[in-house]
Amino acid sequence: MNKASLLILLLFASSATPQDLTLDASLGLFDLVSGFEDDPLVIPIAAGGQESAEELGSDCYGLVADRPDVSINYSSGEFELNFAVLSEIDTTLVINTPNGQWVCNDDYNLVNPGISFDDPQSGQYDIWIGVYSANDELDMSQLLVSEADIDDLFGLYENFSQGNDENVASGGSGTGFVINSDGHVLTNFHVIEGCSEITFQIRGIEAKSVSLISSNPSADLALLKLNSFDGDPAKFSPVTQIQMGSELFVYGFPLAGDLSAQGNFTNGIVSSTNGLNDDMTQFQMTAPVQPGNSGGPVLNRNGNVLGVVVATANQDFFRQQRGTDTQNINFAIHGEITKRFLENNNIPHEVAESETDTMLLSEVASRAQEYTGILLCL
Repeated sequence: MNKASLLILLLFASSATPQDLTLDASLGLFDLVSGFEDDPLVIPIAAGGQESAEELGSDCYGLVADRPDVSINYSSGEFELNFAVLSEIDTTLVINTPNGQWVCNDDYNLVNPGISFDDPQSGQYDIWIGVYSANDELDMSQLLVSEADIDDLFGLYENFSQGNDENVASGGSGTGFVINSDGHVLTNFHVIEGCSEITFQIRGIEAKSVSLISSNPSADLALLKLNSFDGDPAKFSPVTQIQMGSELFVYGFPLAGDLSAQGNFTNGIVSSTNGLNDDMTQFQMTAPVQPGNSGGPVLNRNGNVLGVVVATANQDFFRQQRGTDTQNINFAIHGEITKRFLENNNIPHEVAESETDTMLLSEVASRAQEYTGILLCL
């Protein structure tokens, strides 16, 4: 199992597409309880099959597999339950509900199907993702299961193009932060990959267009440029080594449109000085992060940058492969790797003189708000 299959990269208010991942015809059963975290649940599925869906109901079209692609065992509550499919080809969605009813959809949002249950039953939902015609090639699609409004769900992902390296992040959001007075903005490469236009907005300031200056896909870093910046930029920590157990903080813009527009500030510790599979370019932390945090700063008690948020553990992988839920397994790119990226591009950046002046938590948060903003990929 490669590294990409273990991680959900936080590229926008969503989850990244696993790369080079071979899927079985059936992905098994997922248990969800109303109010579930990691909403939306994102499941990659190979769309298509050879069985006709038309005999299942009047709204059923296309070709599906001879057994469900995935099943969801859902315990209902106060929320609606929605299913959406994202794909580059014309797909169809077929669901057999807990009471045995067949519900189908072909084109809810352009060519992407979606099904909404306003008052969902508890029980098992068997789900197929098919193709509209035999001429459509087998394609990797994304099934999104969410309790959020289905139109809002499609709105966040409307330009999403999974499996297309030229447009993988289009339509999403992430976080970036200004690293010098010239207006250079640092973020993850996966946040801006494929964007035709990018805007950056710090709270209380008008959104501005930014241009891509440089990127390093292997390090997952990208450098953007504002026309001007009048505030105080971020400062990097002068300490080169990350210490296990060190206190840290994350500021960013997760779940755009759902959580606070002023950003979210969370805290935790360094839980490991290496990343997944002992990746020495990253470190592991317990500060909670969500889709949209990608590219945001990781700060110490002095308000200095220790690293850049990049990923969180894939809950579904660990549930299926290890039989356990993960808790606060999140990753950041080391500050030293980040500084090296800037130095290789001859980009000036500030490094604090010392780490002696600790700040109140409110001061760390306030300081981060001055140079950190939300990135929108158009």
